Amino acid sequence: MEIVRLGPSSAEGESNDRNATDAYQARKVVSTEELERVQMATLYSGDSSTQSSLQSKDVAANEPTEIAYAVFRVGVTERSFQSENQNESAAQIVGGVWIATRSFIECDLHLQIDLAEHQRWLFAARMIPEERNRGAYSVLLRKLLWAETSSDPSNGRGAEAGEVTQVWAAINPANHRSVRAHAVFKNSSAGRIHLVRVGPLAVAWRGRSSADIAVTMRPKWTWRGSESPLRMTVEPITSQRDSTANSV
Repeated sequence: MEIVRLGPSSAEGESNDRNATDAYQARKVVSTEELERVQMATLYSGDSSTQSSLQSKDVAANEPTEIAYAVFRVGVTERSFQSENQNESAAQIVGGVWIATRSFIECDLHLQIDLAEHQRWLFAARMIPEERNRGAYSVLLRKLLWAETSSDPSNGRGAEAGEVTQVWAAINPANHRSVRAHAVFKNSSAGRIHLVRVGPLAVAWRGRSSADIAVTMRPKWTWRGSESPLRMTVEPITSQRDSTANSV
């Protein structure tokens, strides 16, 4: 897997097709009903804390959270009643994507990704088959990246807080569709990691690395992955050197 940083892009190669912009809209999920529809579209049931966080704002500051963004198919038909419009809009969720804060666990790989305050982890992105290759995912990803990486002094993140929020993801180089979908949004790469899991045994090692960004894996293997997973962090090389110097 290649660990990449994603960001908003206005590059020439980006899918800015007017038809896609008119046909789809994307935004953060704001209701339990929408959350359930995104779960169905992405085939991801979500963390148990996600649904409760939609209903309560009293979530501990240091608790991992998962947030969903949805893409809607719009403009198919028009209804005369607002309630029917709302139901129709909700029914037209055609895909979604999830981001995690604090940490995220890839249970199938026995891997825990530990995130800094200004980092987000993107995962479980999926469009329903009949809406693929029509620009829906580009609309969704642009919305998510602009929303998550824009500075927001009110919640202490972004440029005003001294750290620009970073959105990271793991891209499988063998999945050519995923590589193409994320290419125009790829800002940088931290290199590649390799993981093998056989039953309770999980082994990880680094492949090609970056000169500026370090991917750290600790430990290198584990026999009790469900209880003690491998742990991964992504940080600048300078930060790693500073922490090493301070420990001497």
